Amino acid sequence: MTVAYPDDAPSGLASMVGGLIEQNLEREPARRRLLRPTVASITVPDAGVSITLRLGPGDIEIRDGADATAHVAIVADSERLLALTSAPLRFGLPDALDRRGRAVLRDVVSKRVRIRGMLRHPRRLARLSSLLSVA
Repeated sequence: MTVAYPDDAPSGLASMVGGLIEQNLEREPARRRLLRPTVASITVPDAGVSITLRLGPGDIEIRDGADATAHVAIVADSERLLALTSAPLRFGLPDALDRRGRAVLRDVVSKRVRIRGMLRHPRRLARLSSLLSVA
């Protein structure tokens, strides 16, 4: 499984997220089942960068720029985005029984991390979180 980058020179965020997904799929091939049709955007304001992920069965495309029609859109500064990917998960969402999971949930509730589509597309968010999780 490889990640496609349609942009000639993908941003550092696109390369980092793509590499993370590839490593997670290589380390744990069972995660391939998470590749279902989903469009997700990630914006990191402090770095001035955003990306859009298009996921499908056996297919991952990452391009620079946010897609306003994405099912799930995450806006977080770089430190909180890293915390989001490293928090342990329970059912694909940050584990409230772990201090790192609670910290991420506090950031979401206090809107330091904004997630559009969280209530409308919880399964897509859970699959995306599981693809990006290093925990």
